[in-house]
Amino acid sequence: MVLQTTRLFLRPISHRDTDALLRLLNEPLIAQYNDYGQTVSRDEAKSLIQWDLEQAYQGTGTRFVIINKISNEFIGTLGVYDHDIIKKHCFLGFELAPSEWGKGIMREALECLFNYLVENIAQNALPLLVRAKVESLNKNCIKLLTRLMFTQSNVNEYIMLLEAADPNAMYEQVADTLLLDQM
Repeated sequence: MVLQTTRLFLRPISHRDTDALLRLLNEPLIAQYNDYGQTVSRDEAKSLIQWDLEQAYQGTGTRFVIINKISNEFIGTLGVYDHDIIKKHCFLGFELAPSEWGKGIMREALECLFNYLVENIAQNALPLLVRAKVESLNKNCIKLLTRLMFTQSNVNEYIMLLEAADPNAMYEQVADTLLLDQM
């Protein structure tokens, strides 16, 4: 399955993305804010992807690769993990290449992801509390989450209640999002 926006393709991560993920996570501007440490080895990147694949198989999470439609470049990742169906909450994670910052790309990608979740989570599993852990110095990330209607729940965590909603309300901007089958 591939999700699509005006500028992006979002597809599930695979082991073929190991080198691109490794470069992304080792980018100093990204490493300073993530919880993977300052350097990630190739084996660690492979393990992260394996964990993502296991989460997808178990139905507790998924990580998408963000691909620029024009250049066909891997420019980031986003996804949910540790989705607890009983407690109705999950965690959100994302990274974007610094060359793409300030262009509205992550907002577009996240809105697409949220739209996908609303459409594909069983209605009795909604509302879903989405949690994002954020370093307090990561001002751009905090600004993005605030624009997406997240609120601060404690020093390093922001939350948003994802509900089945009128498609014209919260996710107006992703009206052109399509769900495509990848073969």
